[in-house]
Amino acid sequence: MNRHGLRGVVASVLLGWCVASAFAVPAAPNWLPAFTAPMHPSASGLEPGDLAGPSFKNQTVRMFVRPTLAGPRLRLVLSNQYGTAPLRVEAVRVALRVGGNAIDPSTDREVRFSGASVVVIPPGRTATSEPISLAVDGRRDVAVSLFFLERSGAVSWHLQGTRTTAVSATGNQTAARTFEPALTTRGLYFLAAVHVDAAPDASLVVAFGDSITDGAGSTVDLETSWPARLFHRLSTRGGKPVGVLNAGLGGNRLLSDGYGPKGLHRFERDVLAQRGVKAVILLEGINDIGRAPPGGLDAARIIEGYRQLIQRARDKGLKVYGGTLTPMAGHAYFTPEHEALREAVNAWIRGSGAFDAVVDFEAAVRDPAHPDAMPASLTVDGLHPNDLGYEGMAQAIDLRLLE
Repeated sequence: MNRHGLRGVVASVLLGWCVASAFAVPAAPNWLPAFTAPMHPSASGLEPGDLAGPSFKNQTVRMFVRPTLAGPRLRLVLSNQYGTAPLRVEAVRVALRVGGNAIDPSTDREVRFSGASVVVIPPGRTATSEPISLAVDGRRDVAVSLFFLERSGAVSWHLQGTRTTAVSATGNQTAARTFEPALTTRGLYFLAAVHVDAAPDASLVVAFGDSITDGAGSTVDLETSWPARLFHRLSTRGGKPVGVLNAGLGGNRLLSDGYGPKGLHRFERDVLAQRGVKAVILLEGINDIGRAPPGGLDAARIIEGYRQLIQRARDKGLKVYGGTLTPMAGHAYFTPEHEALREAVNAWIRGSGAFDAVVDFEAAVRDPAHPDAMPASLTVDGLHPNDLGYEGMAQAIDLRLLE
């Protein structure tokens, strides 16, 4: 082939490459929930001493969450699920945390909803933001700052997170590197989820339960709940990315409403409706037992509740792993009748074959000399483990179940 012919071939190849590049379709985003916060109303009306969440006016609320999937972009989901009037959020910003309530200003981003910086959410609805170019890697906290100029009204919230939330005295502090809080809590307000544009092969496991799953008793602002420790194990083992959604809700029960809707009802919202979920670890029922009046509950009712959740999960193609209920001697929940009920439920979890596998949380934290109790070195109050106890629970999970 002469030089002129070769030049023609090269030109044709280059032209074809340019045309293909010009019309190349970018990869579709893979939006998965990398963090969720099960919501409950500001006052249940069903428990003694109702927990009324604060209402904000001319204040900034800065919350911190840890997404458990990596990706170059994220989206926020704000919820007015339990509101009785439209919720107006005047400004929303995200950034990466550097310590305390301080953010890295170079990562500060405005959050917009349908092109606007202000979002108004009708009662009972949610709002999903536009994509935000902020890379997350599962190792750093994301700060989410909301500014309310008008009174926020009834709060849709998550009472006890594992991070410190800062509330300003006045003014829009959403872009401030840091501010002196007038109030600090562990609540999460109106923030239902953080979605990440995740890798195509990423998947999720949901930890579904009550305060023991939520992380009550763990050290604030550290990754020491059992779902957080499970994610640490998964993220350091290599292989396909697997995120962990903590769907624990303090005080929650399987069979009865109270602190949030009962487990049988919220399972749809907090597990089945979440995209990318492949498995669920179920650890709920200790509050049903601990609050049951004498003779008011038997193991058969809890077991029937488990069977319903198992079937609903399998209808969605999910694996369901049953966690044994941890000991409670030393706590106000403990009575001989309640202990017999807990043991009967655990015997069924271990021996029925109803679950795809069993995670023996009880064996991981019980005192060998007193199986109805946790050793003092593993618990803060006889019911909730401490950091060391939660580490033992996370270690009890066979990672092969989640791959």
